[in-house]
Amino acid sequence: MAIDIDGTLINRNMQLTAPTRQAIANARQQGVYVTLATGRSFHSARSYANRLKLDVPLICANGATIRHRDGSIMSEINFDKKNIATLLAEMQAEGLYIQVYHKNGIYTSTKLTSLPSWVKIICNNKLKLNHLAYSVREFFRSKVTKVPDLAKEVGRGGFDSHKILTSGQPKILERFHSMASELGLMVDYYPGTKDNMYLEITPPGISKGWALQELARHLHLDMEEVVAIGDNLNDRTMIQAAGLGVVMGNGHSQLIKVAGKVTLSNDQDGVAAAINSIVLPAAASQQAV
Repeated sequence: MAIDIDGTLINRNMQLTAPTRQAIANARQQGVYVTLATGRSFHSARSYANRLKLDVPLICANGATIRHRDGSIMSEINFDKKNIATLLAEMQAEGLYIQVYHKNGIYTSTKLTSLPSWVKIICNNKLKLNHLAYSVREFFRSKVTKVPDLAKEVGRGGFDSHKILTSGQPKILERFHSMASELGLMVDYYPGTKDNMYLEITPPGISKGWALQELARHLHLDMEEVVAIGDNLNDRTMIQAAGLGVVMGNGHSQLIKVAGKVTLSNDQDGVAAAINSIVLPAAASQQAV
């Protein structure tokens, strides 16, 4: 079973609730393999895996890296440096906030550790204080490093990266969506905060769905045995690849159209509901055979 984090595992207050934790623990006790499949970096995802005591490799950065909880790498697909150096240079020239995902953490050319920067984020996105506190914790947990020039850093020898995340106005991001697509890169484009959009870019052919199939092979599972739970457009490939794709009640309307099942929202413990009504009965039935 693969579970997305944001909008799925955690609620709108960024909480991992007791019913969800208990349902996952019950599934694991029944012999169900449980992993997280997220766009987040490994270091961010690992904090949730630690709380849930997961022992299956984690799908991170939208599938570009699959890593064990101890940090060892099962799979990591990196960009061709030539493909993204120009793309990053133009994004920087546009003044976009950019994150580049590396096995050791996240690199950015924008300084976000100062108080004025955080105040600006609050004002621009109208974040609640609990969301701000959560964002600050995640920022430091994700091992963010500031560099003077991202394009130059990525282009140097020995620097391997596997995901680009940026956000901005739709008109601006549409241009970079086209550029990335023309380079053959995988692109996820979906609503962010306020009137901004998110653009996530991974190497050619890389997605949560691809990574889920790789992990299933590693665990000697048939895809028909796999359940995937998500809420947003970057979950589409794994929802469609799994034997059963479950979409949250708060999920994107386009994703709900391709769902095998729709569960409750993330504020109603939808993951727990799906596990209790679908996964546990199926596991019990399998054990009875």
